[in-house]
Amino acid sequence: MRITLLKTFLITCFGLLFLASCDDSDDQREFEQEAMAEPSGYTETDFNGEIISEDPDDWRIGPMFGTSVDVQEPAFPNPTEGDDITINIYILTNNAVDGLFVRHRDERGYFRRLYQDDTRPLMPGIKQIRFDPVDMSLTGTIDDARGLHRIFVFDANDNLITYGDVKVE
Repeated sequence: MRITLLKTFLITCFGLLFLASCDDSDDQREFEQEAMAEPSGYTETDFNGEIISEDPDDWRIGPMFGTSVDVQEPAFPNPTEGDDITINIYILTNNAVDGLFVRHRDERGYFRRLYQDDTRPLMPGIKQIRFDPVDMSLTGTIDDARGLHRIFVFDANDNLITYGDVKVE
């Protein structure tokens, strides 16, 4: 009887752990689906990274990274007229992130790389991401980069860490 009770207890514990991990996966999957929506607003910032107005959908952290990563300063300047865009991400814990890959979706729906750091793992501290908004253009001109763009920050395993919208004027 004791063995049966122990088996039941262990099966219940493993089941609960499995379900808890499914919730995290489901939350991450939902977060990633939300990220794929069309950009609809942006967090306005100045050249120093100070927030002027905030879009509550921008720069949220994915459930997989909630306690290990934070966006220290969202994309700035935003909007930009062609100046390089900077995003400061704060890595809070060891082994939290394997590399950073910044991408955006072009007019054809393909992901284009804007920035890459494949250091594994990234050490705790502030990681500065910087890219040229011209790289969001298919033709390499600022005129074709104009508009509102969704920027995605992934880890090396293609898990979405955060996303936000950038406006090129």
